[in-house]
Amino acid sequence: MLNYLKYFFIKINKKNVIGIKSGSGRNYLGTICVRHKFGGIKNKYRHIDFYRRINNYGYVYKILTDVYRTANIGGIIYSNGLFAYIILSENISLGKLIFSGINNENDTVGYTLLLNNVKLFSIINNIELYPNKGFSLSRAAGSSCILTSMQDKDTVTLKLKSGWNIFLSKKCLASSGCVSNVKHKFNNLKKAGISWALGNRPSVRGVAMNPCDHPHGGGEGKKSPPSAQKSPWGWFTKGTASLKKKYERKKKKLYKNIK
Repeated sequence: MLNYLKYFFIKINKKNVIGIKSGSGRNYLGTICVRHKFGGIKNKYRHIDFYRRINNYGYVYKILTDVYRTANIGGIIYSNGLFAYIILSENISLGKLIFSGINNENDTVGYTLLLNNVKLFSIINNIELYPNKGFSLSRAAGSSCILTSMQDKDTVTLKLKSGWNIFLSKKCLASSGCVSNVKHKFNNLKKAGISWALGNRPSVRGVAMNPCDHPHGGGEGKKSPPSAQKSPWGWFTKGTASLKKKYERKKKKLYKNIK
């Protein structure tokens, strides 16, 4: 039976995995448009199921780490024969039974359920911003949200890790529990070659450059950066609210009642 499952997994897994190489940060002329970036090594990209509305039970056949995800992902074989990759919740082991769908009121870790069926002050992850849009919130390792209140017939309030309180429709889907791989923040690359393989190029300090390359460049010997530090393009990098308007627009969009 195990050999059959292994053959079944390998055969159906090919449809969910593609080879991908990230961009080099250059345009069609070869000019650097994004600094400190290059192609890196070729990796496998696994398509994740961010919808999970199949209304069926499945078993966790395999637990994997992915270059493009901080959380662990699991290969799920459902009872109707379908296969999919999902972002796993914490404390889910091999062979565990999970449910994917909207017809569920059980808040077992890893199960999906509508926000209408989530109990107050429950910890959830993989949350939709709009019904049937796909999971958008709390997908990184160790992240989660708390359902704090039921506003009215159509809306609930969630508190994010950032401290924001947002209003979402009760018809949105979420997964119970916290996202797996909580210790990801303690990861150490150990050597520069790993960072290089991920597509990161070295960065050079502005004070080590020439005046034509950076506002901090030039001078005799070693020199400290000026008190009003600037980017290579001349705008101030410390003490200016360059992102304030952007986040204010985001807040207005998320605080709006979604019905």
